[in-house]
Amino acid sequence: MIQELIGPTATLAAAILSKIENEHSEFTREIITSAFEEAYFTLLEGMDRVDREVERRKKRPGAFVDIG
Repeated sequence: MIQELIGPTATLAAAILSKIENEHSEFTREIITSAFEEAYFTLLEGMDRVDREVERRKKRPGAFVDIG
């Protein structure tokens, strides 16, 4: 697990939980861990997509790539 993603993952998990709040009278451990897992892997997938797009753009002549 990438430790730097714990904060952003928790924030995203809270957003996910707020979306399903009306469906559950209380959040079980399973619901919370599922939301955290979904958030974490969603962030990883997003980072991977960005990395692939940056690499793709680097290969194009004259393409602007801000790799910050």
